[in-house]
Amino acid sequence: MSLRATSSTSDKTRQKIVRAAEQLFADKGYQSMTLRDVTKAANVNLAAVNYHFGSKCNLMREAIRSRIEPINVERLKRLAELIEAHGPAPVPVSAIFNSLFRPLFESDGPSKGPNPALIQMIGRAFTEPADFMRNLHKDFFTELSFRYLTELKRTCPQLDEETIRYRFFLSISTMLGATINTVTLENLSSSKSTEPNYDKIVSELIAYAAAGFDHA
Repeated sequence: MSLRATSSTSDKTRQKIVRAAEQLFADKGYQSMTLRDVTKAANVNLAAVNYHFGSKCNLMREAIRSRIEPINVERLKRLAELIEAHGPAPVPVSAIFNSLFRPLFESDGPSKGPNPALIQMIGRAFTEPADFMRNLHKDFFTELSFRYLTELKRTCPQLDEETIRYRFFLSISTMLGATINTVTLENLSSSKSTEPNYDKIVSELIAYAAAGFDHA
């Protein structure tokens, strides 16, 4: 077997393990899932999991990274473009939130909404222990939060830092809730459509968050 073929097989095995882990995380949570569960779901042996990841912690970090990192890269790209386009003037709050929220709602394609696997993982993360959430935020959201908070401070100089942090936290919490809880919207709607209108959801979310954030 050629080196290229070996590498391709290894990549496919790694991908199978990651996808099995993310589904088990969504179904059972980090504490309850085991590496043996992963090997069974991915149809691989334990040696393959240990070879590629070394531990359950490393495996789950990679599973979450593979879903979150592309979204965060797109968020920071859009924010940088906004800063350049508006410079030296501050970026409007609604535009800042547009760059932060919309990539999450386009993670399965602009017209398809959030990736279903990602929605499941976000929903499960809410039930995980505080230490798990703290480490998750440290790994994937520290730089992102700093960049957005920096720009929000520039845009809203009338607000003190503590208020900005609280309102940013509440805005993020609202975004996550809207992502995983569309069934509530369906129950409130008189429409017979079963498909959420994600473009409408994110547009209204941006307007809602921006209005609350910028309120004196």
